Parts: sequence; C-alpha cells; structure tokens
Amino acid sequence: MVTAKHEGPIKIIRDNPEVVAQLLQAAFHVELSKDLSIRTVSEEFTNIAPTAYRADSVIEICEGDSARPSMAVVVEVQQRQDPAKRRSWPVYLTTLRARTRCPCYLLVICPERPVAEWARESIKIGHPGFDLRPLVVGPGVGPLVATPEQAAQAPEMTIVGTLANVTTPDQEAMEITHAALVAIENAGHENADLYTDLVLNALPKAARRILEELVKADIVDYEFKSDLFLRSQARGEITGEAKSVLKVLEARGLSVSDEVRERVLACTDQEQLDQWLVRAVTAEYADQLFG
Repeated sequence: MVTAKHEGPIKIIRDNPEVVAQLLQAAFHVELSKDLSIRTVSEEFTNIAPTAYRADSVIEICEGDSARPSMAVVVEVQQRQDPAKRRSWPVYLTTLRARTRCPCYLLVICPERPVAEWARESIKIGHPGFDLRPLVVGPGVGPLVATPEQAAQAPEMTIVGTLANVTTPDQEAMEITHAALVAIENAGHENADLYTDLVLNALPKAARRILEELVKADIVDYEFKSDLFLRSQARGEITGEAKSVLKVLEARGLSVSDEVRERVLACTDQEQLDQWLVRAVTAEYADQLFG
C-alpha cells in the first residue's frame, strides 16, 4: 500500500533530483564531477513479454551540457521485505542499462532496520559473478551530515536521511534536522510546509518533542522566519483531538457513520472540536455531536 512514509522520500527526490547524487557521494563514496545536470526521467520499464515494471523514481546524471547520461540511478523506497523485489530490481537495473548505455545504480531507501538488512543482501542472479547488492540508505549507513551547518547546505538530503532513520533521532540528530527544515523554510521553498509535515509524521514522539523544544528555544542562526513549524504542530494537535472525539464515541459503543467521521476529521476549529469532545461523552448517538 502506498503511504506518506513511502511517498515522502520519493516526493523530495522528484522535486530535487540532485539529492540522489548527494546520497551516492555521502553514503557510498561514489565519485562525481562538480559540473553536472541531473534530471528525473520515466520510471517505466517494459520487457519483451511485455510485462510493465515501474520503479519509484529514476534519475539521470549528465556531465556538463551533455544530454546523454553518464550515470543513471533507480530509486526505491522499501518498507517491508518483499521477495518479488529481489526479482524485479535486477530487471530495473539491466533494462535501464540497455536504455541509457551508461553505468547504473540501485538505491533503496529503507527506514526499518530489518528491512534495510534484508535489502543489503546480495541478489544471486545465477550467472557467475553476476550478483546485485543494492545500495541501501537506512539504519546502519551512518550519518549523512555531521553538523547543522552541513545540513543547511544540503537540507533535502538531510531530510531524506531523517525519513530513512540513518541515525538515532536523538538531540544531536534533531538539531541537524531542525537546521535543514529552517534552511528550506527560510529559502521560501514551495514545499517547505509539506516537508515539515513529513518529518513530524515520521518521527517517534520523543524525537518530535526534542524538535519542538528546539523551535521554541530559537537557536541562534537556525530560527524559523515564520511560524511554519508551529502551524504544522497545531494541525497535528487538531487532528489528534478530532480522532479523540471519534475514539470516545467508539469506546461507548456508538455507531459512527462515514459522514460523521469525515465531518469530524475535516474540522479545523479548535473550539468546535472541544464542544464535540464534551458532547461525545453523553451523546446517545453520533449525530448528536452536531446539536
């Protein structure tokens, strides 16, 4: 099932394909020249059968002004162990190699440690010497950036690293993530709000609290110019209260229709939600929430 956790890193990479080059350099020490043009291309792969295969994202890296790629990268986000991927990933890579006629890489983003360890295992093709070992970004790959200053220089890659759980989300890691979010928001990035939401939704509660405290502390040189983070936090609190209203109704054994559920979850008025939460305690049926 496609989820926000799956689509988040892919969205960032499609918006900023240079993140893939940064990941290859930072995590796997792949050498790249400084004069590059990087683009997102079709994720479709079709073989003779014809069976269509579709990767999450495909990036081409070109030298200088050349339109011909010097390197291509298949990017996948994997949240669970899926044996079928160990059959389709080689297809992606060899088909892309035939299409681009250049060196090709498979980059797999795995936020969960067991999945990352599974994805790193060599895929035995059968032909001698023809094995595929995916490049995995996830727990165990180590920090991609070491300081808030570095995060401010490569904020999108930093956020992808946060979403991929490359390091434990402790105080130091959250300071780095905070610097990346600030850099994106202060640059007026059109998706700054979305990226902040992606991080908030992905973090465990303890790490989210650390990030909230960093915002409140107004760290020098890494301060939000607007109340973007606080707005995202407020939206999260409102959504939490809306869910509480529904949980009270369900706990009391009341039937909640799709219409009632949608109306409650769509509400962004804090006072209205407070009233509904009080009514949910005594209502004889769900529709009584609305008076």
